[in-house]
Amino acid sequence: MEYIIQTKNLTKSFGDKEILKNINLNVKTGKIYGLLGANGAGKTTLMKIMLGLLKPTAGEMEVLENNVLAGEAGYLSKIGSLIETPVFYQNLTVKQNLEIHCDYLDEKYKQDIPKILDLVGLAGIEDKFIKELSLGMKQRLAIGRSLLCQPDLLILDEPINGIDPEGIVDIRNILVKINQERNVTIIISSHIINEVEKIADTVGIINDGRLLEEIPKEVFQNESFSLEGHFINILHSSKVA
Repeated sequence: MEYIIQTKNLTKSFGDKEILKNINLNVKTGKIYGLLGANGAGKTTLMKIMLGLLKPTAGEMEVLENNVLAGEAGYLSKIGSLIETPVFYQNLTVKQNLEIHCDYLDEKYKQDIPKILDLVGLAGIEDKFIKELSLGMKQRLAIGRSLLCQPDLLILDEPINGIDPEGIVDIRNILVKINQERNVTIIISSHIINEVEKIADTVGIINDGRLLEEIPKEVFQNESFSLEGHFINILHSSKVA
């Protein structure tokens, strides 16, 4: 399939407040898609609809060739996700937390725990308690947990939020490795422009619930193009309009 996620005029309202407004999103299979927008732009709401956690008010959405609005849920087993702040059992070990997650998925995935921890740069910490981990380690662990189901699609909501610069580089490298070595399509939301442009194949700019533009890598990585300047200009233009 050419596109792993597509939406057409997707809209979501809470009461009389419209949160998403006619979103037309196109995420290519095997690529990294950066969803760039300020806090409150609608990024998390859009991702929750992808995962079946919210129902749209109108429009269409297909994920892994499944019609989300039709109530199809089988595709969810092929998705790993990290939405908002990851939650763990603080007084259990890393291994115990991941084993509990595997109990929900399938016990066969327990054998992959050491391999997954190594993939996200956490080899050898199986017996550490969650409360002993730094924020960056918890974020990497959350990404590792999302990979236990061997997903085709990874949905990550602000995975570098609040992390120090070294941790941001670590997570960036992990995501590129997952994408290239495991052929996992990744959609990552962020408000940090320079990090999105370093990792994404396509950048979608979202503001006030509208997807304003989708920009391919060959455009935003051109030396004559400033993604930061373009982002500010397009947001200003949308407000004026």
